[in-house]
Amino acid sequence: MAVLVGNKADIYIATGTGTSMTGEAVTDLTGGLYQITSGTKRALNPNATLTVLDGVATVPATAYDVYWGAGIIAINGSYTVGGTITVTGEYLSLSQVAQATEWTYDSEVVLEETQTFGDTWKEYTEVMRSGSVKFKRFYNDGYFRTNIGSYYVLALYLSTTTGARYLAAGQCTSHGVSAAENETVKEDVTFSLHGGVAYTAT
Repeated sequence: MAVLVGNKADIYIATGTGTSMTGEAVTDLTGGLYQITSGTKRALNPNATLTVLDGVATVPATAYDVYWGAGIIAINGSYTVGGTITVTGEYLSLSQVAQATEWTYDSEVVLEETQTFGDTWKEYTEVMRSGSVKFKRFYNDGYFRTNIGSYYVLALYLSTTTGARYLAAGQCTSHGVSAAENETVKEDVTFSLHGGVAYTAT
């Protein structure tokens, strides 16, 4: 069985002010999923206002979820598309995190107990999902300390050779630096995920 080696992994991120786009075309992936057609504009800026249009009508924000890192709009069953979907907002250009050594992606389903009188086994209903991304690097500068609280787009590469990666967005929620007498200075950064997470093999 083929295995992946960690030295081919990497992490790219972006935040701040992006480049504006208006009425950007999407590709229908079926199943209510619409992806920005231009591959260079798919890292949607979670710090900026995003508007989804169905023809000239604005799609209610409650009618869709956003996969910010992959440029995907996931329209739910509460809304029926009647025209051409376009997206207005900002996109970001991702850059490699300097001196990174490790990243971790964790996801979980939040369940609530929903058994009722007479049930002999517990029942659970999914109420939402959540996730986090953490990465480690050799300390480089104070960037993440000063930008804690900001939203980022994240590309977590399993292999830079094949391009296999997770695409997500998250808010930087914690930052730490450690130093020891006989070690290098290291930095840990954590993000709470925001919106959907996508995976691409290439």
